[in-house]
Order: sequence, then structure tokens, then C-alpha cells
Amino acid sequence: MKKMNHISRRSIDREKEKKRSDGRKAARANLSIAVVVSVLVISLTTAMLATAAEPPAPFHVYGWVKYSNGTAVLNPNMNITNHNTSENYNVETNASSNYYQVIISSCNVSAGDVLYFNASDNGKSTNCSVTVTSQNMTDGGLFEQNLTIQLPQVGICGDVTGDGSINMGDYALLVNNVSYPGNPTYNLKNEWAGDVTGDGSINMGDYALLVNNVSYPGDPMYNLKCR
Repeated sequence: MKKMNHISRRSIDREKEKKRSDGRKAARANLSIAVVVSVLVISLTTAMLATAAEPPAPFHVYGWVKYSNGTAVLNPNMNITNHNTSENYNVETNASSNYYQVIISSCNVSAGDVLYFNASDNGKSTNCSVTVTSQNMTDGGLFEQNLTIQLPQVGICGDVTGDGSINMGDYALLVNNVSYPGNPTYNLKNEWAGDVTGDGSINMGDYALLVNNVSYPGDPMYNLKCR
């Protein structure tokens, strides 16, 4: 009988020890969970504070508007809309210039936003869409977003001097126009007539084709292709 009581006490003692052990494990587990939750809360709070502390960065959009014949469109009617947010930006222009600009901040635009540009003058207009990249956000803007309003083309393809014929005088002016960009002495009378390759720009390829057209009249290989 004493032996059985001794065994029973040992069983009870083991059961008590097991309960104490399980209690300690549960306490450690609860403590670990509490520590993890605290760390997450602190990290989240720190991140939120860091984000809130970052001031908005300026974002600059600008460019020039001209007609396809090279004439500047003074004080152009410009509209810029963010397709993602439907926000219309306030565009600054000037009566004596074809320059426009928009100064906003990173609060008004984000990487991935699509900006719609529309320029108009006297019933004629042009438009384009540009997607803002993360690099644009880093750079602080979309620079030199130039727009060209197309006009009905008049004149003779290749006649950049505007004298009604195509000759070496046109070639000489076109060479200097390409070689000395921005020099008003070599402005073309008709920029449309200078793009004889029809590729949308005036460069060495145009004056190479023009000189061959003048040098070998009638050769279909050197036909001018103004569009």
C-alpha cells in the first residue's frame, strides 16, 4: 500500500512538473510573439515617419511649339492632362514667345502616369502622349517636349531659298543650315522643302540627296521625297 502511494505521488509530481514546463513554454512563446509584433510596429512606424518626412520634389515640364514651316507659335494654347488622375495642369505661356512650361511637384505626378499634350493655334492643333518614367521622376521633369503643328505644305521640295527653282544655291543654304544650327543667317525659307528625304528631320542625308538631285537631273535614284 505504501508503495502504491509512493508511485501515485511520483505520478502527480510528474504531472505538476509537466504543467509547469508547458506553462513556461507558453509564456516564452507569448513573449516571442509580443517581441515580433513590437518590432513590426516600430518598423512600420519608422517607415511611415520617414515617408512623411520626405518633402515633395519639384517636377518641371517645358518645351517649344512651332509650325511645320519653322515659324514659332507665339503664346500657344497648351493643355497638359494627366490621364491617370484626370488633373489638368496650369500651363504658363508668354505672348512674345513660343515657349511653355509647367511647374508641379511629385504630389501631382508619378512614374507610370501618362501625360497628354495638346497645342493649338488658329484652329490648327497637334497632340502627343508621354509616359512618365522613374528616371523622369529622378531627373525632376520632362524636358524639351517640343510640339509641331502641321501646315498645308506649299512651295517646291528642295527649294529652301524660296526663289522658285532648285539649284546649287539651295544646296549651299541647306549645308550651312545643318552645319551651323541656330544661326539665323542660314535659316531656311521653307523647312518643309529642306526635308528632301522625307524622314521628318533635316540632316546630312538631305543635303547629300539634294546635291545629287541638282547634279544628276532626271535620275530617279535622286528624286526628292518631301512629304
